[in-house]
Amino acid sequence: MKTSFVSTLSIQTTMRNSIAGVQREMVKANQEAVTEKHADLGVALGANTSRALDLSRDITRIESLYNTAALATQRLESAELSLSKMNDLGLDIQSAILTLGNSTDATSLATARTTMSNALDAFTNFANTSVQGEYIFAGINTDVKPMEDYFAPGSPAKAAFDTELNYYMSSQVPPIPSTSVMTEDQMNGFLDDLQAKFDGTSTLTSPPHPAALAGQDFWTTFFSDASDENMKSRISQTEVVESSTNANSAGMRKFAFASIVSLELLQPNMDDKARQAVSSRTRSVISEAMNGVDSINQQRTTIGVYTERVSKAEERLQAQKDILTKGLGSLENVDPEEAATRLNTMKTLLETAYTVTAKIQQLSLANFL
Repeated sequence: MKTSFVSTLSIQTTMRNSIAGVQREMVKANQEAVTEKHADLGVALGANTSRALDLSRDITRIESLYNTAALATQRLESAELSLSKMNDLGLDIQSAILTLGNSTDATSLATARTTMSNALDAFTNFANTSVQGEYIFAGINTDVKPMEDYFAPGSPAKAAFDTELNYYMSSQVPPIPSTSVMTEDQMNGFLDDLQAKFDGTSTLTSPPHPAALAGQDFWTTFFSDASDENMKSRISQTEVVESSTNANSAGMRKFAFASIVSLELLQPNMDDKARQAVSSRTRSVISEAMNGVDSINQQRTTIGVYTERVSKAEERLQAQKDILTKGLGSLENVDPEEAATRLNTMKTLLETAYTVTAKIQQLSLANFL
């Protein structure tokens, strides 16, 4: 009969416990070889565990700030690019006006109006630029498209312009029957009144607009849904920068005014001096839109300053992260070669234990009788 259950019981129990212990150590060794970190920080570091946790928390905070700064950089660079394109469109308008000069030729006027139409359409598209689903010219209203499409069917912006023009002509004494008979003084009077509304120095009146709109800003009522308050991003513990601009700036208001009045009023059937008044106003206003106070190029300059600040902040954050990561690594990292060697040793021990156990299981007095 076999007597292994009695004579070899203690040996088998010892081997089984040894195998279980080796298996547990193999799990730890394998984890350390893969992650290159201590499997149990509490056991390995002891009193230094809290220090490792503090460093890990600081690294996470820096990574969060770095990600915020990276998003701010993306928004600022997109805004600068769009403003650069708007500036190019302004140059196109200037060129078209200079090329037109005092020409009364219908073809030349049509070409100029086409340039204005294309510029206004492209300007609107650039003003509605979005980054990761957020409109960068909407201020804090990032989920709202900032600019109305002047050429869209039923456009409130187009209707507002027509309302202002028709009301101005009907309020004159005697009333002006059409733009074709407007004099130079009358045209300048209308342009003065409309420009004041675009700039925000004059508010809506009733009539011609509904009483509920009286006193409101013409631009933000009919053209823009942007907020005057820009997006802000925290790029360090103590530094917050504006990471966007908005479509309510003076430069954008003036750009839209210049392109719309030239598009609508540079008609061949108008009085020559009235048409020249439109050209002159377009030329002066588009120049202000590009280079005046709160102009498109001034916005570009401001964004450039913020972009540089964010870039410097990113460099500082990366340097801080590198230092903290090195300090954390000195606490929780293991030698990968030592971990791999230990894992191989455990594998050898386990295989040996399995072999010995198998041989013990085969022991029987019957083999010797």
